Amino acid sequence: MIVGELERRLDEAIPFIWAEGWDNVGLLLGDRSTLVRGTAVALDPSIDAMKAALDHSCSVLITHHPLIFHPLKRIDCAEGPGAQIAFAIRHGLTVFSLHTNWDVAPGGVNAAIAEVLSLQEVRPLLPSTTGAWGSGAAGKFPRPLNLLECGAAIRDSLHLSRLELHGDMKTSVSTLALCGGSGGTFLPEAFACGAEAYFTADMKYHERLDALDKGVSLFIADHGEMERFSLTALAETVSKATGEKAKILDVSQPAFCMI
Repeated sequence: MIVGELERRLDEAIPFIWAEGWDNVGLLLGDRSTLVRGTAVALDPSIDAMKAALDHSCSVLITHHPLIFHPLKRIDCAEGPGAQIAFAIRHGLTVFSLHTNWDVAPGGVNAAIAEVLSLQEVRPLLPSTTGAWGSGAAGKFPRPLNLLECGAAIRDSLHLSRLELHGDMKTSVSTLALCGGSGGTFLPEAFACGAEAYFTADMKYHERLDALDKGVSLFIADHGEMERFSLTALAETVSKATGEKAKILDVSQPAFCMI
């Protein structure tokens, strides 16, 4: 298979048109006429992820977060995106991004999280107008959980290293709303669906105050950890599209500790 054919198959499986207008998805670096020699999946297009892809003899790296996100006025090959672009070109590595189109896909970030949490009657917080599933998700637990039980279920199911909890510990959670990554903009939808708690990442201070003022408890995870959970589902989707098993890259993250 050549890169151009892989591009077509990925577009069929997770249409690029599903992405937000501000996003940058699809083929971000590569030559459509080159042969595909294995595909690897990672959260970020870091140098470490690129090296890992090459170590597994993969010529294509598919990431959730885009290699090129903001317009580049210059390419500094010593740091940042410039270094990643230069490394990929030197080693003949093709890079795709499946970002917000994966977020809203039927089996994407939010749907995968809702499934592992065993939520029932799952629906998007904001239905799509482009044929995708939609943004965020909301569903009911099989039985009501207190706030600590709910947090433990989220932390353990997604294998999170940490999870912030904001709210009244006496809260009983029947309906949970969630949005993978930065979900502050979907707070109104979380309020409207009747959820007692909202699970997301990157919440701003006043967004937290607004949620708590309306009686909605919050679970706030690390952005990367929350989205990394869906890489297994993404790799399965890529594997079905290509007919060959995609490799999930276990790339070590920068050291982190609470002090």
